[in-house]
This record gives sequence, structure tokens and C-alpha cells, in this order.
Amino acid sequence: MEAETGQALTARSGSNLAAAFFCLPRETRQAMAVFYGFCRVVDDVADSSSLSLLQKQEGRAFWRSEIEQAYQGAPRSPLGRELASVVRRYRIAREPLEEIVNGVEMDLRQNRYRNFAELEVYCRRVASAVGLVSIEIFGCRMPESRCYAEDLGMAFQLTNILRDVQKDAVVGRVYLPEEELAEFGLGVEDVLLRRWSQEMHDLCLFQYLRAKHYFARSRRWIHPEDQRKLVASEAMRAVYEAILEKIRKAEFRIFSGASRMGKLERAGRMAAALFAFSRQRRLAWNPPRQVMVLGAGLAGMAAAVEATLSGDRVVIREARAQAGGRAGSFIEAKSGERLDTGQHLLMGCYRESLRLLRSLGAEKKLLWIDPLRIPFRGAAGGSLLGAWRLPSPWHLLGAFLGYREISWKDRWAAIRLIGSLILGRGPLREETAESWLRRRKQPRGMVRALWEPLCLAACNQDLSRASAQMLEAVIRRALLGSRRDSALVFCRGDLGELLAKECERLLRFCGGSLSCRSPVSRLLFSGDRLEAIESSCGERWEVDQAVSALPWNSLRSLLPEGSGLQKICRSIGEEPILNLYLWTDRPLTGEIVVGFLDSPIHWLFCREKILGRGAARGHAYAAVISAAQSWKGLSREAVADRVMEELRKRLPEAAEARLLHSFLYRAQGGTPSLSPAACTMRPGPRTEWRNFWIAGDWTDTGLPATIEGAVQSGISAIRAMNRAGEDEPLLPVSRRARAMAEMR
Repeated sequence: MEAETGQALTARSGSNLAAAFFCLPRETRQAMAVFYGFCRVVDDVADSSSLSLLQKQEGRAFWRSEIEQAYQGAPRSPLGRELASVVRRYRIAREPLEEIVNGVEMDLRQNRYRNFAELEVYCRRVASAVGLVSIEIFGCRMPESRCYAEDLGMAFQLTNILRDVQKDAVVGRVYLPEEELAEFGLGVEDVLLRRWSQEMHDLCLFQYLRAKHYFARSRRWIHPEDQRKLVASEAMRAVYEAILEKIRKAEFRIFSGASRMGKLERAGRMAAALFAFSRQRRLAWNPPRQVMVLGAGLAGMAAAVEATLSGDRVVIREARAQAGGRAGSFIEAKSGERLDTGQHLLMGCYRESLRLLRSLGAEKKLLWIDPLRIPFRGAAGGSLLGAWRLPSPWHLLGAFLGYREISWKDRWAAIRLIGSLILGRGPLREETAESWLRRRKQPRGMVRALWEPLCLAACNQDLSRASAQMLEAVIRRALLGSRRDSALVFCRGDLGELLAKECERLLRFCGGSLSCRSPVSRLLFSGDRLEAIESSCGERWEVDQAVSALPWNSLRSLLPEGSGLQKICRSIGEEPILNLYLWTDRPLTGEIVVGFLDSPIHWLFCREKILGRGAARGHAYAAVISAAQSWKGLSREAVADRVMEELRKRLPEAAEARLLHSFLYRAQGGTPSLSPAACTMRPGPRTEWRNFWIAGDWTDTGLPATIEGAVQSGISAIRAMNRAGEDEPLLPVSRRARAMAEMR
């Protein structure tokens, strides 16, 4: 305990931290070797298998005394005397050194952690405190560097915990919080006995995401004035982030040891990081922020996830009782079943949506129809639009060849249209879908059998009013991509649960929250900033950055009278959708989805097949009527009668079916009206207020008002916010200090 010097201890440690010292100037390297030697010997006291508990307690007391003596000039050990020299030279504060010993003491008396709050104290003592001393030795002087050290230390320790679950379990230690284990249906015994399961995978995924949050957060704290002084810690970052990604790529099989990193790989990671660091320009200063998101629809949740994983702390305020917005769920009183706010689906070309779901482990909730398969029912009978199980474009050729609703003339016309898009000959900005298809000489048969159903499904408008550019975007993504891009993708459960649970958990794990039943009544603007937000119950929240993910028809009443954004919101029309939920005494079809041609109804979905379970009574379906202006004044009974009459005519199985119950969900503002003129007015994420951003499927995403458009808009809003933050001038030190105090 007393014999070795810091240099000797560091030389034989072989740790990631010690390996990063080689890039430091000689004096700094020697000082870090001494400090690391102190950390190593104090840590060894707790981890030793040869010392008794009493001896470990004596060792802890010895080093606590050595710290005290280091500030009085009379340590007893060689390492203590070296530490005293470093303390004097670099003016090291006493508190972080004592916190390191306190962290070791926690290891002596505690091998379980009830919740993350307890674990966070441990992480800050054993890792963040190390960072706080290190930045003093590195010569950092900006106050932001303390936040950098604390958050990077958290990221390092969370990575260590995930990497060493098996190693710690062998000696009876479990650092994964008990409350979080229980949240995933696990217990301490699952860790100690090294039981692998899908639940363990999901738990580790969110530990991984929390570590990613702290890595991103720490990077945002790097101040340009201290950037060059952090070369060693940034080299370490490269190693630890690589370890974290190895854990992810191994599918979080934490009991296999697959995430260990050899010395050669570590050296390569450090060398690459140092090379990149040497070529890196002076960073813009874009510190983490408090972000408030208004609305917990898919746009709001996508924005919240993007902001959290880029290092911000996020709070979502949602007026309804549940998250999901226009893609949510509710309980229907008479049947007692949970229904969606309209039958929605995704497609394989929804890349941002699928990436978001995959990143949160929610992709297992999806049901894929790959290759594309849609049976259509026309007046003359049925026909199948089914892609071949071949790579693009041959999958699409198979779909066209097998679709009996179109002739050879129709097929050649469709191929010519697709060819023109491949050559970059898209529609004009002012064209409707109808005028564009007419200009491209699309026969009536092709329009009726494919382009019109596609336009109604994606744009919720008929061809005469829909923007041609919106239809083009759908054709490009769904038909000109890979075979998987054209696949239909359904949520296997309640649509409101597709992302809400995972989003709320991520925010909570990273210091944020998702609050439902929290309606906003006022936005208080001052000059070019949003100053505060008030709730309907009188609460007031000061605002750093805010993202509105509210629909255009809800946002406009909250905006200042006569503002540019309010005028845009008032100019946007709305398109209704009707969703009739049906329960019948017998099956209507054996298909998951059926499309209808030349019919007042457009789609029928079999909810039993989508959800993978039977209804409480009868057989459950959802009929969808897009662009439903002509149905506006009809009662539920009248709508149900017309739908059942149409189904009995078109579906042989439905001829004798009896309707047991129905529920009509009217989405009057189901989507914004995206005519050519309206598309030119769609706003981007920036507004006239520099800390207020907007997201939603109604904004300028280049897509119709779809799930993908909503998700893409939320991500775009946060990325625009971050770019703007990098361009802002540095605040005076006094204001920065106050801002950092609020963040911490």
C-alpha cells in the first residue's frame, strides 16, 4: 500500500486511462501517472481478494489521512508525497479526491443499488471525480469543462458497469439498479445466476442508451478554449464508445465476455481518435439544453428521442391522457376494447420511423407483409397486387404482371412514368396529381387501379386536389426502392403503445419526463424569444428551447395574433378520414387488408390478424374511408349501413354476415390539406422566434402527412436546433455559469 510510486502503479495497470497518457506533455503525463496511481491503489483496497474487511477499512482510512496530509505537506507514503506535489502544482481541490475514497467506501459496504439515484452518486464519486481532477492537471480553465468531466465520467462508468456485469456478479456485486431490473421483470438473482433473456437484452439496451446520452452530453460541453487540452480524455472516449458499441453489436449478451477489447484494438482506436482530433477544427460551442416538447404524438416523441440522444434533457407536455396524438389509442366503452385513432400502417420505405423503433427496441411490435400483397375488390371481382420475392425492380414487375385490373397498355404506361422519374422528370410544383398523370398519358385503367388508391391512402385527397409532388414522393419511396421498401408494416398491438412506453422510459432514464394531462394554454413570447409556457391549471415553465409538435389547427390559437406562423396555420385546410370499427358474427375475409376499387369505401383491415388475437365478441375489422367530405353529415348507423351494404356486395364471405356492433371514429382534421398551393406554404422547423421550433406531418417534410413525415419532422427540428446552437455567439461567463447551474 505504501511502497510503490504512482509511475510504477500506472505502468503495470494496463488500463484505458493509463494508455491515454502517452499523448500528453511530459510534465502533465507524470502528474497524471501519480494521480492515476492514487486512484489505482485506492480502488485495489476495495477489490482485493486477499484483504479482510477490517484491513480494507484500515486501507481506506489510511488514504483518507494521506489526502489530508497532502494539503498539510506531510504524507507518509511515497505515493502520498508525490500526490502532495501534484496537488500543490495544479491547485487540485480536496473534495474530488475525498469523493474518490467515498466511492471506494461504497464498494466496501454496498453491493446493491435500489435505483439510479443511488447508482449516480456512486458513478460521480468513482468516475466523475476522477475527471474533475484530470481537467485541472490538463490545464482546463473554462467552467464548462467541469460539466464535461462530470458527464464523461458518468458515460465511462455506465459503460464499465455494462461491460463488467458478469465479472461483478462473480463477486456478488450488482450495479444494475433493482428498480430498473424489476421494471423489465427481472431480479438480482437473474444477474447473479447469469440468466440471459429477451428482458435482459431490453434492460441492457436502455442502459446503453443512457450511456450514449452522457457521451453526447459531455461532447457538447467541450469549450473551444479548452478543446486542445482534452486530447487524452477524448482518446479515452474513442475507446469507451467502441466498447459500448461492441456490447450493442453482441446483442447485449453481457454474460459472454464478447465486449472485451484487446490491447492492439485499443491502441488502434486511440491512434485513430488522436489523428482525427489533430485534424479537427475548433469546435463550435453548443452546450446541452433543457428542451420542452409540446405534444406527445409521433413527431413530438421523435423530437424528444433525438434531443435526448444528442445530450439534451427533455420534457414532453401532452394534453391527452395518453401519448400517441393522431396515432394513439383509446378504450371504446361498449366493447371494452382498445381501438386506435384510425387504422394506420407503415411501409418498409419509412426509414426514419423504422430506425427510431429499432433504436428503442420497439421493432418487435411490428408485423411485416413482405413482399407486398394487397387483394383488391372491384365491381367485376377480385385481383391481387402482389410483388414477387425477388430483388428490385423485378419484384415490381411481378406485381404489375399479376395484377389483372390493368391491361398491357396500362403496364407500359406505368413503366414509362416510372422511367421518367428515374430520369429526373418529376411533376411541376403547381401541378395536381390528376393533371400530372394526364400529362404523362396514364390510361384511365392504370389511374383507377393503382395511382388513385395510392393517392387516397398516402395523401388522403383525391387526384384532382392532391399535389403531384406528394404523389411522386410516395411512388419514388414505395415503388422505386428495394423490395422491402414496398412492404406493408402494421403495429401488432395498440398503436398508442408503439413508441410511447419506450420514449417515456428513455426520457426518464436520462433525466427527462413525459407528462400527460398537461395541456398548454399560453405561449408567452417576448421579442424574438419564447420566454415561458403556461398550463391550463396555472403552472408556468420558463423555456430554454421549445419544440411544438402540435397539429396546425391546435397551434394557431397559441400564437401571437398576426404572426407569420399563425397566418400559415390558419391558411392550412384539413381533410377528414372516417374509420368504422366493425364486429360481425362471422369472418368477412381471410386477408389482413383488402382494397376496394370504384367504391365509396377504400380499405378493410382484419384487426384479429393484425393484433394476433380474437375479439371479445364476434370478428373485428376496421373500414377506412379517405377524403371523406361527402360522409360528413351521416350518423354512425347510416355509415355502418352503407359500409356493410358495400362489403356484402364486394366480399362473398360477407354476404350473410350480421353486424354485432360498430364504432365510428371521425378524424375531422385527419390530415392537412396538401394541394399544390398549400405545399408551397408548409413551414420548415425554424420560426420567427429563435428558441421555438415546430414539427409535425403538416410541416415541410417533402412527404404527405404520414407517420414517416411526422417522425422525420421531429428529428429535423432537433437537428436544426443544434445547428442554430452552434452558430450562436458564446454567452458571457456569468450567464454561462447560471445556465450550467440550471442544467445540473
